Amino acid sequence: MRTLSRMIFAAVLLGAATGASATVVDASSTTMVTAGQQTAGGLAGQRPDLLTAVPAFEIINVSARDIQAPGFDDLQIVLSSWGSYDFATVRTDAGVGTQLTGDVQTGYVKGQLFDRHLTLQVGREFIAAGAGQMIQIDGGSALVQLPGGISVSGYAGSPVSQRFATRGGYQDWNPLGGDLAYGGRLGWNLPLDGGYGRGLDLGVSALDVEDHGQSVRQDAGVDLRYQPSAGFTVTGNGVWDMYAARVAEADVTALWNVTRLLYVTADVQFTTPDSFLSNNSILSVFADSAFTQLGGGVTYRLTPALSIGGDYHAVLEPGPQGTGTSLGHEVLARLEYQRSSWTAGTDVSYIDTYQDGYTSLRVYGRRDFGPAFVSVDAMGTHLQTGVNGLNDTVNGILSAGYTLGGGWSAVVSGTAGVNPFMEQQYDLMAKLVYNQTYRAREVK
Repeated sequence: MRTLSRMIFAAVLLGAATGASATVVDASSTTMVTAGQQTAGGLAGQRPDLLTAVPAFEIINVSARDIQAPGFDDLQIVLSSWGSYDFATVRTDAGVGTQLTGDVQTGYVKGQLFDRHLTLQVGREFIAAGAGQMIQIDGGSALVQLPGGISVSGYAGSPVSQRFATRGGYQDWNPLGGDLAYGGRLGWNLPLDGGYGRGLDLGVSALDVEDHGQSVRQDAGVDLRYQPSAGFTVTGNGVWDMYAARVAEADVTALWNVTRLLYVTADVQFTTPDSFLSNNSILSVFADSAFTQLGGGVTYRLTPALSIGGDYHAVLEPGPQGTGTSLGHEVLARLEYQRSSWTAGTDVSYIDTYQDGYTSLRVYGRRDFGPAFVSVDAMGTHLQTGVNGLNDTVNGILSAGYTLGGGWSAVVSGTAGVNPFMEQQYDLMAKLVYNQTYRAREVK
């Protein structure tokens, strides 16, 4: 697989350098082999099968930027993909029934024109603007920057089908569903004096998804970002489900660097999870009912190397059988030490809802030795409601890595533990990583 990686790197580098005065190519490749146990089957009251899985993965990321092409202020090429092969049993979570599988996360060409006032992008991409909510499509998008801080963007394409399977209908695992998605955003930005990032940004947006000509999702959204000073930022977002005539999501978050040592956050979020599935998705019947979370967190630096913090969120959700309102709690306390070549910490989590809850303790640490490192991460969890007669789980990860030079590094990791599904669990992983930046210049 490493030979394939180098061929892709060389092809992108050659294509980017052709006719270009200056090009920077960032390339990374990760070759990973794991071996471990996996459960399969096991309906209620039945013992699941225990399988041994040994998959190998190849993850490739390549991006070429600062490409000076005729007519463009800048041109970029981005590719992110992966492939896997199961040497033993085909994993139950592989998504296909064959040993060899893979997919492309992103693969697009992006260009800027007219003194960067117009941005065009085509290929497989994520749409983050407004009601787009990070949808993934095969298509294109455009962004126009107008005078007065006004911007207009639009996109259209087919929702991505994982593993190149069926698009639209019941066999599509994309939460959007459908075979056509389109939408856009109208934004306005008002910069404020005093530093980079300060200002007000407002936007309205819309999204429509169709499946074989039938509308299966329609959303309208509003968003804002307000930063009056370098240490204080407020963001907000709201999505209206036009098909069901209800709020799909609404959230407001405030981030405040009170002092150099004290950092405070506050947020409130309302969500109806089934609103983010297509209306013809059979998975919508399994989605949770609407719920609200509100709370915040505090982080305080006791010393230059030691910090302490905590978060609390109240969870409001429908009670049993959907009647009344149940009050739940999510609490997290953490302590972290970071100095020179040492990193260590611990955190305690507590979650209590009307359906279930748990308490967990995590301890982790890492020590660097020049080009090498060793890390350990252990977690224990106590479940309020037992599974298969067990209430406690324990899991630990031990890792070691070494920087080989020339952009290469290697990592070996082992996982062992006990959980309600397996009396003993283990996983072994060996990973070889390549990261490098290339610079190409046309010689005249």
